Amino acid sequence: MKDDTVHPDSEAGASAPAASAPRDPTIVHLPLFRPGTRVQYNGQSYTVGHVVVSREHLKVFLSELGHAVEAEKLRLAPTRLVLKRQPAPAGSPV
Repeated sequence: MKDDTVHPDSEAGASAPAASAPRDPTIVHLPLFRPGTRVQYNGQSYTVGHVVVSREHLKVFLSELGHAVEAEKLRLAPTRLVLKRQPAPAGSPV
């Protein structure tokens, strides 16, 4: 029995026009916590000191409080991020 399934990674299943067609960049809106950014926490304004990233949590150290707070508890206007793949430089491994 012959397997006629086309696999996305196979060269036989790839069509040239679809592979070379430019894609529109993905746009996402996310809060961007950087040192010096002003955020709202419990109705008060605080300054971001630094950010701690772990497997389970994203914590933001607030300078005025002297300790870190979970990022989900902070209010900050989202930043517009444009995600676009760039072609690899010539000669670099893929």
